[in-house]
Amino acid sequence: MLLLIKKRMIYAAALASVMALILSACGGKQVSPPANNTPAANTPAPEQNEPAAQTPETHTGTGVYNGQADPHTVEIEVDGEPTAYQLGEGVDAEVAQLNEGDAVSFEYTEEPIEGDTAKQLTITKITKTGDAASHGGNDSAQGGQGSARPATATFEVNLEGTKEERTAELAQGDGYSLYVFDMMSFFPDQNRVAMAVDDNYYAEISKLPSDFKLDTLEKEGKEELAATGKVEKAEGSDIPADLKGAKLFLSAAGNGVTQKYIVLENEGQGFAVKVNAPQGDALEGFMGHIYKTLNTLQ
Repeated sequence: MLLLIKKRMIYAAALASVMALILSACGGKQVSPPANNTPAANTPAPEQNEPAAQTPETHTGTGVYNGQADPHTVEIEVDGEPTAYQLGEGVDAEVAQLNEGDAVSFEYTEEPIEGDTAKQLTITKITKTGDAASHGGNDSAQGGQGSARPATATFEVNLEGTKEERTAELAQGDGYSLYVFDMMSFFPDQNRVAMAVDDNYYAEISKLPSDFKLDTLEKEGKEELAATGKVEKAEGSDIPADLKGAKLFLSAAGNGVTQKYIVLENEGQGFAVKVNAPQGDALEGFMGHIYKTLNTLQ
């Protein structure tokens, strides 16, 4: 019996030694922590490129230089309307060479003004095309304007409520000049501007003597238009915007046609204009262009 107890005690001691060795081995082993694939909270997000600033579109124009309102702003009369322009970099040197009343051609940009429906107009280039003394005058009996007016000019034309830029070429008449758009033809021997596709749409121009009488012209105009229909005289805001400077504006409609009798004056020279326009699809487009053309008479 004593022998059996001793064997059991030896077996238990051996088992305890084995367990101690196993625990010692496990205790010395280093266990690596699991990999953390979550990005750090403070890691900045990749930068996104800012949208590239759009380059302002460049436009061209012609007009009469009225002078400087301040060191950074000039006024130019375009199509009879005074307009303020900011001066771009380096343009002040070009402006310093101008006199009030000079005819000019220029390039400018349009940029929106934050919080305003208006746009900032900035001149990037300006060139004198005629002296103040010669602007609007005749250089010869044939009406040549020499260098007083550029060969081409860009105008805003109102078509069906939308303004579009159109280019016109300078044409010479008998003692005058005017700008004519591509859609029209000029017949200097007839003093007539007509639509190229339908010459029933036309305007006939007559130079008036320096001592013309407006009352006499109004009577003649009414008599001539009476054959077409009831004659109406437009005044003030009823005169089309492109012809605000008109001395007389009569109109009549009937027999499928609209006719106008208009008296214009520029730099002391008067013009009587008879406009004939059939009442068709081309009526609005013709009127929009012909009024702009007549406004350039010099």
